[in-house]
Formats: sequence, C-alpha cells, structure tokens
Amino acid sequence: MVSYTAIAEKSLLICRCVAIIAAIAAPASTAVTGVACVVMLLTWLISGQVWQSLKRSAVQPAGKMLLLFFAWLVISSLYADTSWADKIDTLSSWKKLLFTFVLFGLFYESQWKARFIYCYLAAMSLAAVIAVPLWLLDITVRSGREAGIFMTNHSSQSLAFVVATLCCIFLLKESLSLQKKSLLVGVMALFLVNIFFISPSRSGYLALPAAAAFAFFILYKHKKLHYIHGIVAAAMLLVILTSSTLQQRIKLGLEEKTNYQSSESVTSIGIRVIFAQNTLELIQQKPLFGYGTSSFKTVYSAHVAAKYQDWRGAPASDPHNQYLFVWLENGLVGLLIFLAYIYTAIRQGASQQPYGAIAASVLVAVAATSLFNSNFKTFPEGHLLAFFVGCLLARQPKNMAEAECA
Repeated sequence: MVSYTAIAEKSLLICRCVAIIAAIAAPASTAVTGVACVVMLLTWLISGQVWQSLKRSAVQPAGKMLLLFFAWLVISSLYADTSWADKIDTLSSWKKLLFTFVLFGLFYESQWKARFIYCYLAAMSLAAVIAVPLWLLDITVRSGREAGIFMTNHSSQSLAFVVATLCCIFLLKESLSLQKKSLLVGVMALFLVNIFFISPSRSGYLALPAAAAFAFFILYKHKKLHYIHGIVAAAMLLVILTSSTLQQRIKLGLEEKTNYQSSESVTSIGIRVIFAQNTLELIQQKPLFGYGTSSFKTVYSAHVAAKYQDWRGAPASDPHNQYLFVWLENGLVGLLIFLAYIYTAIRQGASQQPYGAIAASVLVAVAATSLFNSNFKTFPEGHLLAFFVGCLLARQPKNMAEAECA
C-alpha cells in the first residue's frame, strides 16, 4: 500500500516539473501553459504542502507586497461601477501574480532553480536554431506571422529570447568550464540574432538593453558603470546600423507617432498615443483612488465615444500601458503599491546571485515594455514573468523550521 507521504512527495515533484513546463510553454502555447497551470495547482494541493509553502511565500518581502496589492485590487473592486462578472474577470486577469506568490514557497532550493534555468535555456536554444532557417528561407509557420516567428506572436517570441539572453549573461559569470561558457556565448549570439534581426518586436528592442544594463550593474557594481553604459550604447549602435528589420520598425514607429492625428486608420503607435492622452484625462478626475477594479473599459469607452467620431472613439479594455491601467482603475494608491512590489522584488532578487538576479533582470525587462503594453496581464508575457520571478526569486527563510511549526 502506497503511503500518503510518498504520494505527497511525488505530487510536489510533479508540481515543480510542471511549473518548469509552464514557463517554457508560456510564450509559445496558451493551451499547454493553461493545462500545466491547472496540473501545477492540483498537485500542489495534493502535496499537503499548501499551508507551509504559503507561509514561506508570505514572509518574503516581495510576497508581502503581492498580498498588499491583491488586497487593494479587491477593495478597489467594491467601489467600481461595474457588474460582478466584470469585477471577477478583471481580478482573474491578475492571476499570474498569484502563481508567482505560490511559487515563492516551492522553488526555494537552489537545485530546482538550476533545473529551471537549464531546461528553459535548452528549449529556447532549440527554438532559436529553428527560427533562423525559417527566417532565411522566408517560411511562414503561423498564419499572419512574420517569417521566423512561430511562437504566439513576435512580441512573446522576442521576450522569450530576451529572458534567455539574461540567463546567459549571469551564467557566464559562474565557475563553468571553457566548453560550457563557449556554448553559452554561442546560444546567446543566436538569441540576439532572433531579437534584433528576425523579430520586428519593438518591445524586445527596448527590453534587452534596459535589462542588460541592469544585469551588468548587478554583476559589476559602480566601479565599472561608465564602461557598462559605453558597451551597451556601442552594442545598440552596431545593431541599429546593421539590422534592416530594426531600422524599418523604428522608422515606421516614428512615422505613426508623427501622423497619428491625421491618420484615417488605427496604427500601433497612434492608438497608444490616443490611449495615453485620454487615460490621463480620466485619471485627473479621480487620481487618488481611481474608478475601481474592472472599470477601465466602461469609463474609457464612454469618454472617447463622446469625444471622437472616428477610430479614436472605439471602445477599449486596456491602454497598452500597465501603469496607466493600474492608476485609472486603482488610483495613485494602487499604482504606488504596484510600483512598490516591483521595487521590492527587484531589490530582493539583486541580492541573490545568480538566480534571484536573473528574476530581477527579467522583471526590469517587462517593467520597461509595460510602458507600452500591459505585459503583467497579457497571457504569454504575464505567465513567463510570473514563473521566472516566482521560481527564481524564491528564498528559504532563515527560520523556516520555526515558521513551519508556528
């Protein structure tokens, strides 16, 4: 007869393995990621470690800030002038951060962090190798996608390789053999080709320099800060001069920004400018507490419908800026708590090299792209961020034994 202890141990093992699968699948398959998340939660419940892991999560600085942010989301939903279905739907869209909180209590052991990183790097290396010939031969795998883009979209694929590049940067600082370091340099070169030459994602062009500068700062501190800035700037200049894909995307973005007022149709940059202008107008009316969780679509759509007669008056459920979204719905109070979570998580990770620092760098990358997207809530990017931060930022409390007995 199999004992419950054996079942619990197997369940916890499966839970951690499935979490790794979910992170790898996040930028490529919503179906696999969704199933993996369900299995992860079920095996976590069966493991009998729910209460202990939640306590481990709650004592961590980033875990405390997540609890505070979720508490404010719930409070904000109470004064939103929307249906309960809309409130629940919006609260559900933040569930990625709940996965982060759960993982804080499960991945505190360094061997599991290492497995997580190396499994992810192996999968992304294979993906990077596949993308190059598809791009060179101009082969389209998914309808509506560019050549070489076979994940969910070019933004999620680019971010997946940005995250993999950050892993390489930190691992190269570790005590590895020359052969392993050479391999890391090789796959990192493949990731960079994918980010700057194959993918048309402007988010990736922003995310990697921002996160890489942070990563180098963590690794080398103040003493080499001017060298870091010079290296990053020189590398970006070289990429700009050599990548026609990047040049075309930047040129298009500048044209859309210049002509958005006279444009007869929606453009990627133009609609973001309209979103920002009108969201800020609404924020000025209720800056402190906002309109409540789930209110954005109702409030914004009514505002622009009365103001415009063209594409600018179309309803929207998101301003493509995570910070403006939080500010409008949850007020300055909610925005400050959200920013405090980001700061706390980055600070917690920066002191835990290499794994926590990788998580902090990934968070910096997504925080940068969230100026132009709501990547904390989007499915591919949100899940990838949630699992990287949750798994790699987790730490074992010094008094864990006492905490579990309390």
